[in-house]
Amino acid sequence: MRLRNRTLLAFLLSCAALIPHTTHADSAPPGGGPEGPFTGFGTPFPKKGEAIVRFKQAAFRKANANLKQRFGNRTPSKNALWRELATLIGMRISQPVSGSSFVVKGTSINSSRLRSGVLKGFVSRVEPNYKVNAFAEPSDFFYRLGLLWGLNNTGANGSSKNVDVDAIEAWGMSQGSSDLVVAVIDTGVSLNHPDLVDNIWRNPQEIPNNNLDDDKNGFIDDFFGYDFVNNAPSPNDQMFHGTHCAGIIAAKNNNNRGIAGVAPNVKIMPLRVLNARGEGDVAGVMKAIRYAIDARKRGVNLRVINASLGGGDRVAGFEELLREANQVGIVFVAAAGNESNDNDTKPTYPANFESPNVISVAAIDKFGQLASFSNFGERSVDVAAPGVGIWSTFLFGFYLPFDGTSMAAPFVSGVAALMLSERPNLTPAQVISIIKSSSKRISGLEGAMVSPGIVSAERALRSL
Repeated sequence: MRLRNRTLLAFLLSCAALIPHTTHADSAPPGGGPEGPFTGFGTPFPKKGEAIVRFKQAAFRKANANLKQRFGNRTPSKNALWRELATLIGMRISQPVSGSSFVVKGTSINSSRLRSGVLKGFVSRVEPNYKVNAFAEPSDFFYRLGLLWGLNNTGANGSSKNVDVDAIEAWGMSQGSSDLVVAVIDTGVSLNHPDLVDNIWRNPQEIPNNNLDDDKNGFIDDFFGYDFVNNAPSPNDQMFHGTHCAGIIAAKNNNNRGIAGVAPNVKIMPLRVLNARGEGDVAGVMKAIRYAIDARKRGVNLRVINASLGGGDRVAGFEELLREANQVGIVFVAAAGNESNDNDTKPTYPANFESPNVISVAAIDKFGQLASFSNFGERSVDVAAPGVGIWSTFLFGFYLPFDGTSMAAPFVSGVAALMLSERPNLTPAQVISIIKSSSKRISGLEGAMVSPGIVSAERALRSL
């Protein structure tokens, strides 16, 4: 990318003032980092006044019986049933985050009422609703101007040749199927970005902007996906993080515009769970995963979820949902985290969940070295991908580079999408096994991950 006029230069300079960034070289540590969504990823941080509660079937039977007693045999609405469940424990609850799990809300969680719900046989589990954040470390974008090494590393500017995902070679075999969908659970996606607009998923069973739930899936006007932050139909990005991840996966190629994604023909389903500061919670992520699973069950060819986020501790309901996603054939690609931690001893979620469809991704630089900020783990992190100085789509039709395992995970999502476009009968476990076994080994990564190397789209496709 070249600066063609002073207007664009002025815009980029204004971005430099507005967006938190560091000025380190590839080999230097990122320093303390800015405040906000780019720090404290792995620290369990439950939201005050909220918990995720799973109701037993006995609670649903009791609620239905109470409603029947009051209203006869008339089938109660979902809202009426939820209000009655709330009455059983004497606390406010949200719409379900998944199946029988709800968020209980209040100025403070009344533990005695929750214990009473457990003793009465209404509640089976109570877990914190942890905060989650985007996994990204902004970089000195002027230093890395125009270096798209992740797709094809020629060894220019002192980098190490062939430390890339072999995208150019892979495109001779597949550029992805236009009916395969990758869900990006993130800050949303810039729906009108010229490099993404043609590859945004559209719900064929929904008529936009008619204020109706045409496909009867419980969401009104969800034509492009859904915004679980505002409970609204438009998942437009108000930060940049999700747009950046989406571009790495599926930006169009050969269109005379900024970049190309690893799988430039597949579709992106934007599911917004993080706000304009890159902050969200586990409940929102669970809602988005539930939406993706249900879409898959309704016939959408959704085979991959990209989750460049994390935070909090282990939540059993989250892991159960991932196992359900595995059962319907969805690969879950998770960023390993940006704290330079060993995930074997200090787990990061969702990357450390043990569901067979979860693949955890570390970040490397253009020399094939583990990025200074990247988490690692000989047993818990699966493979590495480019994650330093990665140019991709930004808001307002622009492009900027960023660092992070957030940038590494979408490379793997793109490779998985290429594989499933060619072999749709592959199970998530088979996809992950091939990605790991076909990675290009890098000696310096030994002991840092299960398959110490960089993912290769070409090798993965040749292994099918």
